Amino acid sequence: MTSSATVAPKKAANPLSAEARAAYFRTKLEAEWGPFDLQHALEKKDNRIIVIDTRDAESFAKEHIPGAVNIPTDELSSRLHELPKEKELVPYCWSVVCHLATRAALYLSEQGYQVHELAGGIEYWKNYKLPLE
Repeated sequence: MTSSATVAPKKAANPLSAEARAAYFRTKLEAEWGPFDLQHALEKKDNRIIVIDTRDAESFAKEHIPGAVNIPTDELSSRLHELPKEKELVPYCWSVVCHLATRAALYLSEQGYQVHELAGGIEYWKNYKLPLE
């Protein structure tokens, strides 16, 4: 009898090709920005980017990324008129396990906006000791 430690893992029925895998990672890098990516983009394109804090107003008032606007995810559809289509939008929320920004990024992308989600949210921004308001 063979122990489970020596059994080879099952292969996926339809593994991704190398090209498909590369395309996925290219797309992921374009769709997700880390804290330093956002900081660099703000320095480089300052007026072309709108950072959106998707958390509640109370959390935003306590601390937020400098220059961010507060549009909670559940208010996004009614406040879409506040966001110009020619800007790049960067929503963020609490942390890597919070999906408020991911939901906002999906919705905004479906509406035709260019979107980059801040990976790790404000938690990672603070971990890198980047400025807060």
